[in-house]
Amino acid sequence: MRVGRLWAVAIVMALACQKAPEGTNGLFPQKDEPDNLKGLLDAIVKAAESGDAKKAGALTRGLIPTEAAYKKALRDDVPGAVLARLVSLLKTLPPDDAALASLIHRGDPTQTQINVHGATPEEIQAGSTAAATGEFPGGAVEKAGLLRPGLRFYEAEFVAPGEELGMKYHLFFWDGSQWRMLGPIWRSLE
Repeated sequence: MRVGRLWAVAIVMALACQKAPEGTNGLFPQKDEPDNLKGLLDAIVKAAESGDAKKAGALTRGLIPTEAAYKKALRDDVPGAVLARLVSLLKTLPPDDAALASLIHRGDPTQTQINVHGATPEEIQAGSTAAATGEFPGGAVEKAGLLRPGLRFYEAEFVAPGEELGMKYHLFFWDGSQWRMLGPIWRSLE
């Protein structure tokens, strides 16, 4: 009986010591699937709408790329000045959860559906797949040559059911362990 209790305590302690995936703080399990990205965005918006700025802010903070994440998203031969510019812009993001919680939102309360459209930089430049339907904006098409070949990037949009247009967010990607968002980097590189 005593040995059984010791094993139970050891298992509970081992589970308690497990590290949550980076960027999620255990708030949302992330995996490299478009539906998971939809779920993450839905969790952010619903947390913000319910007044849970701490959760919405923490989940949004997890989307912010680090320098290492930028290096995974950009070509190896991207000029250092481009990387430095993008990394320096991270300092302009709001430091508190309440302000971060407001960065990702529905454009309108009726926009309850989340659509995601994915393509590689090669597909974006060629105008094939999702890019051919105009889901990636012109700036993304122009700067697609800076993105890591073969890596899939996603546009995500909140739309009213049955509608085509809504509030759009740009260039999400899977960094190997979690979702990140480059956003409209083309505006920062003009």
